[in-house]
Amino acid sequence: MTYLKLFAFVSAFLISFASFSIHANQPDALAQEIEQAIQPDALTQETEDAIRSGSLFIENSWFITFKDASEFTPGSTALPLIDPPDESKRGLKSVPFGEHSTGQSKEALAEAMALNGQVLAILDTINAVHVKMSAAEAEKWRQDERVESVEQDMLLTLFGTQTNPGWALDRIDELTPKLDNTYTYTNNGAGRTVYVLDSGLDLRPSNPKVVTEFGGRAQIVWDANYNSGGPIPPDWGVDCLGHGTNVASVIGGKTKGIARGVSLKIAKVTRSCTDFFLDNDNARLSDIAIPLNWIAFNESAGTIVNLSNGIQLGEGMCGEQKNGILDNAVKNAHNRGKIVIVAAGNDGCNTANFSPTYLSQAFVVGGTMSDRIAQGQDAKHHLSRTGWNISTFAPGVNVSTLDKSGNPTTGSGTSLSTAILSGIFAISCQSAGSFCNNITTGSQAYNALKAHGIYRVTNENGSTPLIGATPRFIPQKW
Repeated sequence: MTYLKLFAFVSAFLISFASFSIHANQPDALAQEIEQAIQPDALTQETEDAIRSGSLFIENSWFITFKDASEFTPGSTALPLIDPPDESKRGLKSVPFGEHSTGQSKEALAEAMALNGQVLAILDTINAVHVKMSAAEAEKWRQDERVESVEQDMLLTLFGTQTNPGWALDRIDELTPKLDNTYTYTNNGAGRTVYVLDSGLDLRPSNPKVVTEFGGRAQIVWDANYNSGGPIPPDWGVDCLGHGTNVASVIGGKTKGIARGVSLKIAKVTRSCTDFFLDNDNARLSDIAIPLNWIAFNESAGTIVNLSNGIQLGEGMCGEQKNGILDNAVKNAHNRGKIVIVAAGNDGCNTANFSPTYLSQAFVVGGTMSDRIAQGQDAKHHLSRTGWNISTFAPGVNVSTLDKSGNPTTGSGTSLSTAILSGIFAISCQSAGSFCNNITTGSQAYNALKAHGIYRVTNENGSTPLIGATPRFIPQKW
């Protein structure tokens, strides 16, 4: 059975722009041209075509990032197009999930831009828009002084493999590599919140094992399949793949979890329940950026975000691949006091080559295996990435978890290593009282937790020193 990827292949595909003029009113002919150029179902069809052709770019789906006004050419009379975030609403959670805080009309913005296309989302905290337009339209923006970059939307993929019974909880509460058949904890993460951006969670009454596992502590807050509002459908947030349930169970399940009292906010970022051709577990970069934009502005300091996703090309394909939209979304959340936990990746490459694992604003987690526990060693798994930006290692092979129906299973991958650290952050923040509530950047929490690490992670064969990464392992001791 496949424990599929949520480690994204996302590529920075920067395109220059051409200058444009602003028109107060667009003629009917332009509306007809837009309709002819981009049909309503274009993204869906082109996503299918992309998967079947092996391409991970989504045609007609783009991000435009604008410069700060201070970066405009001296003497310019140009004005910013995106309204800045409404700071009076910050932290109040009064903005519908996934929406921007300003109330700026997407239609009016498209008109002001003279955009031959459609504004799909305004990412006000990173000064960017998600737009539906052709490649030719993107090329037209090459010379505009207000534009920082244009990047094409990408498909994201889930990551890992189902295997044998696990050991991770047993190991994580020990200061040294040993197993004693118990998981001991004083705190349970109560009062802390973790956002899980993944494949969802089935909390319907027809799935009682999962409902019971989380005991009312889990809530679906967003579903990429229905992000335009309207009545909540019966399959709202339902996990069709199992990856989201695996991750949530390790973070905060009552039988398999690290933090068994934490509140979980589930944002489903995959589309496989509604698009048959997405059953190979692809999500979209846009479906990660929109929730991150909302969380950064609306949630309180110390909120934890579990991102078992990033950029990946395939095992052993280690060329540099970075993406500005993903980077900016993670940086912005971090800079507003959010704790952003990111999986290192399972291709054996270096985190320095990929977004967002090269960022200091991300708390990056690599994976260890149990093979050398009997020798008193935490050994890095050979598929876990290396890199000096890895913040810590955690168990990532044969981790005990639950499947989408709530039945015991196990899984492997740094997605689950990341889930372990999200749980540890929840417990340590609870133990630290008001500390996490008052951080101004995620790094303050990162550094506080790193101080509790032990430095004993070895190479796969048990040799030391660990090659290409800090050998940190952070036990759960709260």
